[in-house]
Amino acid sequence: MEASQSITRKDIQGQIQMNITANVSTLSLNLSPEAFHLYACQYLKCRSDFRISMFSPVPYFLLCRAIELEIKSRHLNTKQQKQVKKDYSHDLKKAYNDLVSTQQILTADELQVLEQANDIYKTKGFEYFRPADAMTGYKKFPDLDKLEKIVNKLIENSPLHDEAFKKNYLEDKND
Repeated sequence: MEASQSITRKDIQGQIQMNITANVSTLSLNLSPEAFHLYACQYLKCRSDFRISMFSPVPYFLLCRAIELEIKSRHLNTKQQKQVKKDYSHDLKKAYNDLVSTQQILTADELQVLEQANDIYKTKGFEYFRPADAMTGYKKFPDLDKLEKIVNKLIENSPLHDEAFKKNYLEDKND
């Protein structure tokens, strides 16, 4: 028989709660949906702070990572992190399509933008320089403003994104 105990931990700042289950034979960590949602918000914030006049793939990466984490935060309500990683890896479209229908809120046009971004993101195309993309003027890249609207829509419609969450995790405490 395996003995187990479930406890809740907080990070160094005492903010993010993570569910930890300890078994005598193994230790499994399940980062909570709240942590993934928070990280999605933080990637979106990094994108909004990242403003340069020349082209860069960095904003695309930041937005796609925010989408990935936001969608995965919802899957973590029913699956362990290891299973979510195995099932979806970095495939935004697959992860989105496996959401329950009430959470599939993107329009047909938004889905097209998501697919366009996904084709590049899941192959790490926003992380590594690809001469072919540069030589074609990055024409395969989706419209950045449309991609950012998708991220905002997903985050704002998260069941986790309530006033208490925004107050506790997103407000600047230095004001």
